[in-house]
Amino acid sequence: MPDTVSEISTTRFAASHALPSGQGESQDSSSNRHPTVPAGRWTVASVDNGQTPSIAAATTTPIAVRCLSLDELDPQAIDSWSQLREGRPEFQSPFFSHRFAQAVQRARGDVQVAVASQRNRIVGVLPFHRRGRVAYPVGRFFNDAHQLITASDVTVDWIDLLRQLSLRSFDAHAMTGVNDRDRDRFRMRTVRSFACELGDDSRGYLKRLGRDHKTIGRQPQKTRKMQREVGTVRWELDCRDPAVLDQVIAWKRDQYRRTHILDLFKPDWTRRMIGDLHSDLGSNAADFGRCSSRGLLSVLWVDGRPAAGHFGMIESGRLHYWFPAYDPALGRYSPGTALFRGIIEAASDHGITMIDMGYGEQPYKRKQTDAVTEVSAGCISRCKVHRAYRFLERMVVHAAQSIPMKESVKRIVRATTPDAGIGKLR
Repeated sequence: MPDTVSEISTTRFAASHALPSGQGESQDSSSNRHPTVPAGRWTVASVDNGQTPSIAAATTTPIAVRCLSLDELDPQAIDSWSQLREGRPEFQSPFFSHRFAQAVQRARGDVQVAVASQRNRIVGVLPFHRRGRVAYPVGRFFNDAHQLITASDVTVDWIDLLRQLSLRSFDAHAMTGVNDRDRDRFRMRTVRSFACELGDDSRGYLKRLGRDHKTIGRQPQKTRKMQREVGTVRWELDCRDPAVLDQVIAWKRDQYRRTHILDLFKPDWTRRMIGDLHSDLGSNAADFGRCSSRGLLSVLWVDGRPAAGHFGMIESGRLHYWFPAYDPALGRYSPGTALFRGIIEAASDHGITMIDMGYGEQPYKRKQTDAVTEVSAGCISRCKVHRAYRFLERMVVHAAQSIPMKESVKRIVRATTPDAGIGKLR
């Protein structure tokens, strides 16, 4: 696997107020050396007499950044990773878990982790992939939520972080919790993200959803018709059969081909990662309200055969809705919608309080959710020229996506170059 290099940066930071936007940024980031970094890039709040937060003096808050392979993290660092996420809503998605990064590492072998420490205390963690001098979120395009995981009292300037890691840029497509300063500084665009806030009454949520959206409200009629015409219908929330998972992936790949979308499962590592998440249950496996991050395969069975399936990740009552698929032969009965209803109906009985549908403007998300937030996409770079180039590149892509008859164009492109876009999975 490329770029499995482990490197340690010994240059240290001093923390006080962050410098103005753009100060100290490089115009030419061709050097791989670790330059001397001036103080003032990291803001670390300390506690005065145990009560009043303040900005610590530059001489008392040195921060060191190390870059390690994921496999080099010791148990204490892994525990610190988990502790950094506690109580911080922006880091509650399973994609921020060590378990997800571990599954990617087993599948690819090239996960690196930037570890920022202050006085022997880990205050920041960023798992990523390195290709040349560009970093990508761990799991590449499979990752629906990413960000530098920090303690609540730490604000890090990305320019300094990239310099310490000898990186030119970090490419983000679903970054959570981006502040206005960084969004403007790096010219990032915002993308809406959707979720079902079930609380402890998922059946009540389902009733409200059915009243608001006919697709959901009329599904029980289709399900009863499917039972009359095809066979007995039943739901399984947590299916452990790997053969059923293979079937769901096969359906999803077929859907990608039919709709002229890049096949996300074409690279072998993606299927290995999904299989790893499904096979390892972790702690509190049966208690979805307290379980550690793991894969969850839910299945709609009809006449003893799988008719629809969904594979996602569950952690502490939060289900990330990831890969739904169904048997096209039963499409007229909408088995995927039937399965979605079944998951919601059973959610409260199993400690599931939220279904995170992720980012993207797919119509089904607007029909099935009640909570909308935003994530950010763009290129965080030390080099202004590179940032400008990537911004223009995004504008061209956006313009292409907005042209009339884009579906016909997409079909032609996919037919002539079936691997178009595969680079975002490498």
